[in-house]
Amino acid sequence: MIRKMVLGILVILFLSGCIIPVMGQTSSPSEKTVVIGAMPFNEQYILAEMFGKLLEKNGYTYEINSGLNNVMLYQGVKNGQIDLYVDYTSAIPTYFEEAPAFESLDPDVVTTAVKKMVTEDDVVWGGKVGFRNDYQMAVSEEFASEYPVGTISDLAPYTSEMVLGSDLVFHLDELYGLPNLEKVYGYSFQDVVPMEPTLLYQAVDMGQVDIIPASSTDARIDLFNLTTLSDDKAALAPYDSILLVTSGRGTDPVFMSTLEQVMGLIDTETMRSLNRKFDVDKMDTGAIAEEFLISQGLL
Repeated sequence: MIRKMVLGILVILFLSGCIIPVMGQTSSPSEKTVVIGAMPFNEQYILAEMFGKLLEKNGYTYEINSGLNNVMLYQGVKNGQIDLYVDYTSAIPTYFEEAPAFESLDPDVVTTAVKKMVTEDDVVWGGKVGFRNDYQMAVSEEFASEYPVGTISDLAPYTSEMVLGSDLVFHLDELYGLPNLEKVYGYSFQDVVPMEPTLLYQAVDMGQVDIIPASSTDARIDLFNLTTLSDDKAALAPYDSILLVTSGRGTDPVFMSTLEQVMGLIDTETMRSLNRKFDVDKMDTGAIAEEFLISQGLL
């Protein structure tokens, strides 16, 4: 999902100076109404409500501006038109015209590099939320039962006879996708079948393909009882969830300490379960956020 939101036209708009529509003056610590940004998908809606409800408890009012892509949200936080939003580490460099290459795709290496990039760009680093939304190679429960696989390296004896189902991006992404995975692990799949992302999970569950790149917070991993494989050689980019805050709010100690309550609290499995409440159970995002915060003793 994140990778699809940083395609060419968005970057071009960003680099040419286009910004989000003005939603008010630049934030200052004395202003109580908080504008929270959200990209248009499940976990973003939930997290926006979560931060909003915590801030509301501490005397702020909030509004959520959803439907914006990540390039626009980053520009909005930088310019003070958005107070905060959640982004993902490996997406950040695509917003810069001359972003340095990562030394490796090790999550700690990427986080360190991205933190340096945003803080030098006058954006406040709010910390890691706790979960990652990146590609995880996933096989069916039947495949995992038949073959002893727990890591991507374990696939080596079988890939020459395996068909990979890909979304419309993964198999073409030279830097972060299939080409780099095959280079790092030293093997190739028998065939690759591109398809709409909505069809991937059902395709691997029904045996139409043998393996897919699943988004790690996608509720369908659990819904279809898929087995995800550890990326033991760090071939796939890590998309750690991070909170970014506009500089005008970074000097407000109440604001920042309120947000810090969520940092490190939500791991990947927890985020996947919260997404399931939205995608499968059809719960309201505000109710999902409130239920979780109450369970953590934060509301």
